[in-house]
Amino acid sequence: MTTWRRRALLIVAGAILLIGGLGTYFQWWDRYVETSLGEWAVAEISERSRGVYTLVLGDLDFRPLFGSLSFDSAVVITDTALNHSLGHPFPTLRARATGCRISKVSVLGLMLFKRFEAGAMGCEVVATAVELAPAATLTSGPAPAPTPQRPQPTVDSGPRQILKPPLGIRKFEISNIAFPALQFSIRRVRARGQASFEIARARLVGDKVEFDPTAKPGTPEAFFSIGLRVGGSDLEFKPDPLTVYSLGGIDIGLSDSTLSLRKFALGPSVTDEEWRQHQKSRRDRIRFSLDSLAAAGIQYRTLVRTGEVHIRRVLLRGARFNVLSDKRLPAGPKKPHETPQTVAQRVAPAIRIDTIVVDRSEISYLERKPKRDRPGQLDFADLSGSISNVQVPPSGPPLAINLTTRLMGVGAMAVRVVVPLDAADFRFDLSGRIDSMPASALNGFLAETAPVRLKGGQIDSIVFVTKATGGVSKTTLTPYYRDLGIDFVSQGGVKGFLKAGLIEFGANTFAVRANNPGAPQEPPRSAQVSRRYEPTQSWLSFLWLGLRDGLLKTVQK
Repeated sequence: MTTWRRRALLIVAGAILLIGGLGTYFQWWDRYVETSLGEWAVAEISERSRGVYTLVLGDLDFRPLFGSLSFDSAVVITDTALNHSLGHPFPTLRARATGCRISKVSVLGLMLFKRFEAGAMGCEVVATAVELAPAATLTSGPAPAPTPQRPQPTVDSGPRQILKPPLGIRKFEISNIAFPALQFSIRRVRARGQASFEIARARLVGDKVEFDPTAKPGTPEAFFSIGLRVGGSDLEFKPDPLTVYSLGGIDIGLSDSTLSLRKFALGPSVTDEEWRQHQKSRRDRIRFSLDSLAAAGIQYRTLVRTGEVHIRRVLLRGARFNVLSDKRLPAGPKKPHETPQTVAQRVAPAIRIDTIVVDRSEISYLERKPKRDRPGQLDFADLSGSISNVQVPPSGPPLAINLTTRLMGVGAMAVRVVVPLDAADFRFDLSGRIDSMPASALNGFLAETAPVRLKGGQIDSIVFVTKATGGVSKTTLTPYYRDLGIDFVSQGGVKGFLKAGLIEFGANTFAVRANNPGAPQEPPRSAQVSRRYEPTQSWLSFLWLGLRDGLLKTVQK
């Protein structure tokens, strides 16, 4: 055999041995990676839940030559017997992920540099269901004895052990993240019914995520993302059988610090009459909805690290705030209301919003009197404006509210409110103006809530200024109107008018000035009234009563 043939055979034999060795090594490493990753995931879940949760992984498949890692399913189940033996049990958890795959894995980076780099990651479906223990379970008597096979776990008062990352990996870098079908539900049974929260459809997508398990949580080194977004639709939260919060869609931009909501609504899930039948005493029925909310400049990292909310700008479109006060219900015990300053100075964690813009919104106040067929309704339509310097606990400039609206849908109205939330007492400045509108437009509220109806008349404008200091408000109000008249529409007459609480000063008769000013050359009549804040009054009621007293003093002859 010639020399070159012997060399060729040696080369071929060496290549075969090398390929065989590499194949054997990769086969061993394949099993090692699969086993290590599986054991790490199972141990991580078990350790953090003190054995209550168990992760069951189906067919974990790692193919180093193709750079792919996949598993057909992952299921988390709850050991209910062990969980019930705990003084403070974990929620009952059922979770399942199917069709999960990580592709384009850098084998060299994993072997040589302990870096997990992948070009894509995702699961076809991820569904999670959580059931919280009833509140009585958390506070009831001694916990039942643990199962004989397992000793009762004890809560370690020291710092919890942090498991080492799998395979000694020091950094994870994953691109093209796609979880297109996420489902989530959470329930708790209470004495007054079941509470629940559900997300029918959600998604998680992102261009790139970097995660360092050895870095301090909340720092940029621990987590970094590009183009990461969380979205969902058809969200529903029921804190009790009568109340529902619904959300048509949500989109969270973690990388660009944005948040958008679509079709949000909260309020009773039943009619007003059904809601009243479930009330033992009087309280306001509130419904709120909005077409969209768009927030920018959200500091998500601060939110995760400290719980504080920092937002640069919020835009509310199509917000509708509807309040019903049903006087047919018996009055309950009067509860004291704290001043805005007291509430703001006690808020924690902090909330900081530079500007809230309100567009195309409305506020409606309805009041249903006993023996009336329908409620009176006071509307503020086409509400737009801004709320600036929302800072609680307070720091910096005072809270400023600037709004324009149309009273009863016809009278243009502008209002400005300035509230120094860091003041030691209850104080604010309010100024506003109502422009031309027919006086009869107010009958939609007055005719159902008071024994009067305005007949004819034209309101040219109403100018008002209120300044409150030390819990005492001083209001100056000047109305300009023509040809105003009043009809009493109930048997109460003037006595009924007084009984209705529309005026609080003594009067045996109530005659109305038809015009203000009384003649073109005369100055208009203005009213100045003072009112002390009563803690049993709401803030809005305190504002309204000052304006009401001033208005009645000017129109009474």
